Amino acid sequence: MTVTSTRYDIAILGSGIGGSMLACILAKHGIRTLLLEGAAHPRFAIGESLIPETGIRLRIIGEKYGVPEIGWLGSFHTLRDNISSACGVKRSFSFMYHSAGREHQGEHVNQLPTLTPPIGPDSHLFRQDTDGYLAAMTVQYGADFVSQARIENIASHDGGVDLRAADGTVYQAKYLIDASGMRSPVSDLFGMRDETPRFRTDTRTLFTHMVGVRSADLLLDEKSRKKVPSPLGEATMHHVFDGGWLWVIPFNNHRESTNPVASVGLMLDRTRHSHRKGPAEEEFRRIIARYPTIQRHLAPAKAVRPWVSSGRLQYSSPHLLRPRILQLPHAAGFVDPLFSSGMSVLVVAVDLIAEALLKAVAEDDFATERFQHIEDTVNRAFDYFDDVVSTSFESFASYDTWNAWNRNWVLGNMLGAFGPLSLFVRYLKSGDPADLAKTTEPSRMGVLGSHLPEVAATISASRQDIAAAASGEITHAAAAERIFTRLGGLDFVPPYMGFGKPGQHAVATFTLPAGARHVTWYRRHGSAAWQENCTFPLLTYARHALGFVLASAGSAWRRGSTAARDVVVAGNRDWTYQPAATRAHGKTWAPLPPTARQAGPEPAAGHRTAAL
Repeated sequence: MTVTSTRYDIAILGSGIGGSMLACILAKHGIRTLLLEGAAHPRFAIGESLIPETGIRLRIIGEKYGVPEIGWLGSFHTLRDNISSACGVKRSFSFMYHSAGREHQGEHVNQLPTLTPPIGPDSHLFRQDTDGYLAAMTVQYGADFVSQARIENIASHDGGVDLRAADGTVYQAKYLIDASGMRSPVSDLFGMRDETPRFRTDTRTLFTHMVGVRSADLLLDEKSRKKVPSPLGEATMHHVFDGGWLWVIPFNNHRESTNPVASVGLMLDRTRHSHRKGPAEEEFRRIIARYPTIQRHLAPAKAVRPWVSSGRLQYSSPHLLRPRILQLPHAAGFVDPLFSSGMSVLVVAVDLIAEALLKAVAEDDFATERFQHIEDTVNRAFDYFDDVVSTSFESFASYDTWNAWNRNWVLGNMLGAFGPLSLFVRYLKSGDPADLAKTTEPSRMGVLGSHLPEVAATISASRQDIAAAASGEITHAAAAERIFTRLGGLDFVPPYMGFGKPGQHAVATFTLPAGARHVTWYRRHGSAAWQENCTFPLLTYARHALGFVLASAGSAWRRGSTAARDVVVAGNRDWTYQPAATRAHGKTWAPLPPTARQAGPEPAAGHRTAAL
């Protein structure tokens, strides 16, 4: 595109999902925004799986800032219908634990179902589609977008930031957001990263996209399959073993899918697998051959893009801030894709940054201290997530400890999601933006429920038990017993979820009836704080669930009636309608200039014709 100005309020470096979300929000609010991208869309990106809290917060951001396209990312059905049918559905987190040289034991399955409509289910993002869509929407909202702009130098000064591209173009802005991810030029130019990452997690990866990946449900016998509440093939599938884990993220797992691909990757603890041994695919196949069930799962699968093999995947930065510059989380640090919480940290940061920038531009004040709370929030999230992930790798040594430790993650995931969910449903009832504004209060933010004192204390105590088992101080069975005893005594989770029961491998589902049961329990038995976090208007929730069902039925009827029409009639008026994917933000087709208008009747009221 042609850039009409080289002086902007905000420049954003990187048009991934975070950078493009921010650009849409800022441009929507009239801020002169420049989005710079060193590559071009479509392109591959990591971060393909959402979690319930992330999906809810995407919906909240869409409502809060008037950018509904962002909200569409937060629920599978709106994503499929409005953005891309090449994305997958995620109805659960599912885990199968494996021992070397042995077939999988059917009882070694753990699962956490995600939310169902009207809020869920979650999604697997086919990032080349979702990122390209959002990048295009930045232009629709009024931002300037320049792709294949390789930035070679960045200079910050009292008046702003100057960015010099490889072709000699200089872009100027009052403030710079670095959304460029792992290969951040800001980090390189200003030396912002730790020489040695501060995280305890120490992993490397082998990954690609594959075709021929079958549903993991085929790996279970009928008896074991009946014990799993939600299909494994509609999950983010984790194969867990001592020394690592493997993800399978299918995009081909729903009836309307137009994508045969699944994302497959192996995460290896570098204390056990220190160096790459041979070509990436050969090493991948050699490692999974130790686990017969995993090998059977992926035996027919073939890569459709080059394999990626990394060194240590972690990187960290003590600071995300410097004068006139702020980094998004993935530009500053990365822990591990386990539990898909990286996207959760990103979405919280986008909300905080959008709030701060709208005020900073309005007041023309970009003092670094105005953004300090964002740096503090992101770094706390990274450190907490590192504790959870590194402890998970320790727990992989035994199914006893993994089965117990997994429940702690479930606890944080579930209660961390209930907080924004309760605020969002209250907003759906009241229409009061104040309900959405509360989602960035310090007491309501924290990855995996880390902002909830009781959850943080429980997870911390369980971490100590896992550490004692890892050091040989106690047995793995003893550590698991301690953890289950502690979880069974918690008074802030419903007893029927069975957190303290080793044999209850899925604590709950989150369908409408189950959700009503959870809310009712907290109304009756929860403290005032837990009622605030975990309850919401059930009639509002049910009404929106019914609305989802009726809208789905209506969509099916319209599609069928249109098909019948096309069988017998050549003409139609479909050209007068603008797709939802391009009119949700309020713009409609511009009318034809008077001198170029075709003769004939005007379009129906409420619809505009497309300019030629």
